[in-house]
Amino acid sequence: MSQCSPAQYALPHDPALRTAAGKALTFTISLYARNGAIVLKMDQDGQEAQDYIAITEDTMVEIVLKGDQLFFSKAFDAITMKDANLGAFYSNLEYDGYDEKLDRYKIVRFVARFNKGGKFGTTHAFNVNIDLLQKSRRGPRWIGMSIDPDIKNPPPKLN
Repeated sequence: MSQCSPAQYALPHDPALRTAAGKALTFTISLYARNGAIVLKMDQDGQEAQDYIAITEDTMVEIVLKGDQLFFSKAFDAITMKDANLGAFYSNLEYDGYDEKLDRYKIVRFVARFNKGGKFGTTHAFNVNIDLLQKSRRGPRWIGMSIDPDIKNPPPKLN
């Protein structure tokens, strides 16, 4: 069986973009069990049933992990892009929500620059790199995973 590693490009640091973000939005990723099934839910606050991040202007994006077992990766950047050319749109990754006991984070933020003049519904693929906590008698065990939501920049035109 062959395996191929997905491309992961770090977000650059650009102080000029940090101050340009006028709007803020929160994207929540939750992991829980319902009726014997594991449910991974992703949604942008205020947008019912929207599992992508919609960028309509320069924005500070906050991603929050909900659930006792979800934390951002310790081995990789929490957010990576799948295309090296997207650094012009996304930058300045910062961490928050530190759990001192587990030495992991629950919140990250980054700046998203609006794709002015871009085609409606343009998808920018990115990775949310997480560690899934598995508790055992010998202590915590971590399973690294990547979640694959999308950014629509600009989002599709809704009628």
